[in-house]
Amino acid sequence: MISLKSFDNKVIYLAPHSPMTLALKNYLEVKNVNIKGFIDKNKEDTNIIKIEELANIEFDYIFILSPNHFNAIFQEYSKTINKDKIIQLSINNGKYKFNKTFNITQRDFFYIPKDIECKRNKFVFISKSFISANNKALYLYCIRNNIDTILLTDNNEQVKELKQNNLPYHLLNTKEADYEIAISKFIIFDQGNYTYLPNLHNSQSTVQLWHGVGLKKMSKMNNITYDYFISTSNWTNETNFKNIFNAKEFLNLGYPRNDIFFKEDDSLDLMFCDKQVYEIVKNNNYNKIILYMPTHRENNTEIALDLDRLNKKLQEINSLFIIKLHPFVLEFYKHTYNKLFSNIIFHNANGDIYPLLKYVDILVSDYSSIVYDFLLLNKPIIFYIYDIEDYIKNTNLLFDYNEYSSGIKVKNQDELENSFLQEDIYFKQRKKIKNLFFDEIAQDICSKNIIDKLLEKNI
Repeated sequence: MISLKSFDNKVIYLAPHSPMTLALKNYLEVKNVNIKGFIDKNKEDTNIIKIEELANIEFDYIFILSPNHFNAIFQEYSKTINKDKIIQLSINNGKYKFNKTFNITQRDFFYIPKDIECKRNKFVFISKSFISANNKALYLYCIRNNIDTILLTDNNEQVKELKQNNLPYHLLNTKEADYEIAISKFIIFDQGNYTYLPNLHNSQSTVQLWHGVGLKKMSKMNNITYDYFISTSNWTNETNFKNIFNAKEFLNLGYPRNDIFFKEDDSLDLMFCDKQVYEIVKNNNYNKIILYMPTHRENNTEIALDLDRLNKKLQEINSLFIIKLHPFVLEFYKHTYNKLFSNIIFHNANGDIYPLLKYVDILVSDYSSIVYDFLLLNKPIIFYIYDIEDYIKNTNLLFDYNEYSSGIKVKNQDELENSFLQEDIYFKQRKKIKNLFFDEIAQDICSKNIIDKLLEKNI
């Protein structure tokens, strides 16, 4: 671990250019660290350069802050930059951590699939760091339909619930997990991390479920080519996914996590959920259930709401307001989280929200991809966009925000509170956008279609 004092009087570039690194820049400048500019291959501005330009510039370090793409960025930069000049940043419990990274190597595996000849028919789900909703839903479909399957993860909290339900799993990066990968037929992920895969046998297939459609432009991921990428529509592929992911085939079959909208939920569906909030919602006497899911703002950890005032409004209209924050934001807001309100409750920041969504009357969000899944329920969406100008300035969007956000737009708390009882006039617009993001087959139960198609293609 490196202290901040190590960078006194040093010339530093930040990568990539994002709201997260803009917030980092502000933090470091207060600490008198000299930030020269940003490195980003997709953006252009007076203070943004391409990595190739550094060959003619004197500098001391590059700070990379990118939780999902550090490995890919590091590997690209280290081709031309001395690895000693690259620093990895992470955020733990609301604090920046500086790690000097000399190399990223693939670990040694106990078993190498390409060296093992066997009959393969098993579905293996890999969930590094956390088990998110798409992997969870398709894994449970396999369990319920007696399909040979196992889940591999390193999330010890979620492992406790797998144990309680007697479900098959192994800890990731163990001998047992390596064996399951080696003998599997299908290796399934819904995240971008690919570094835990050994050299696969030619009879194996990789399947990327991913975790959402949306408006944000992402960088190309060239480090892996999937056999199958599970998408939601041809339109989404052409405007988005095919520009990001390499895959031999894109299958427009929809997201397993949305199956919960169209079926009765059971105890397994409630794994990793906030069961206390779920019970309150299922057995409520409120006129409306309102869910607020703000996008994580790296440069602002405050909730733009006066909760005492909001609670009074909710009492007047007999409505419940559920807030689900990003875990990092919650670290800064525990004093409010611990306060009791009659009509406002906080959802577990790490909990699976999907089993709750079909009981929600109104979704309040802003730039999150969850609004597009919520279109499948054809319920009102309120866009609380108090910082829209800054967001558009600092984020690369694929489309015009107003055109592809179907609902009331509000910019302050007065407008938000008044919108709760406004007439819903966005049926047609919601349907139009839904049909762009989701082909018809992706607007219903998806898990069966995904498994059937994979088996059909690999007989």
